Amino acid sequence: MNRNACWKRLSFVGAATSVFAFSSAAPAQSLGNPISFGVVGGASIPLGDFADSAGTGWHAGGLLQWDTPTLPIGIRVDGVYHKFGEQDENHPSMIVGTLNAVLSFPMTQAYAVRPYLIGGAGVYNSRCRQGPADGCDSQTNVGLNGGGGITVPLSGFATIIEARFHIVFDSDDNPNTSNLTFIPISVGFLFR
Repeated sequence: MNRNACWKRLSFVGAATSVFAFSSAAPAQSLGNPISFGVVGGASIPLGDFADSAGTGWHAGGLLQWDTPTLPIGIRVDGVYHKFGEQDENHPSMIVGTLNAVLSFPMTQAYAVRPYLIGGAGVYNSRCRQGPADGCDSQTNVGLNGGGGITVPLSGFATIIEARFHIVFDSDDNPNTSNLTFIPISVGFLFR
């Protein structure tokens, strides 16, 4: 076998090996770890009738998110504590647990800012400092939430900025009471 034929075969084997290595490594790198966890915090803004008994406050919590490898839809579980501002000596607070779908918009570059929509249902336990004698007992109700945000990828983690509208359905049969509504504006970090 002459020298040129040998180099051609080695070149072909080397090129084929490189193509195979890059093609099999690319999907694994683009998928990454589909599970992420994070922390969030920010402002909690009461709306409607709820704003008459509570002022703007703060919230903090954690989340666990699973992103599907082939679709732009993921699932997120949130657990958040909200402490609203004082109105009429009332100190309302709320513990919220939600299960949400997250729809991320596809981007052409892996490190681009990525917008997303989020929505789901949850359980809301509201309480205040005043006791049941003052008409302020603890209640657990169901509710819905929906909103949007952006994910900003950084080195080793991502930052999220989002706003959501929450509506908590009143379980009382009193027609004079309204559903509780508020908007949390959050900033947080996602780790994979």
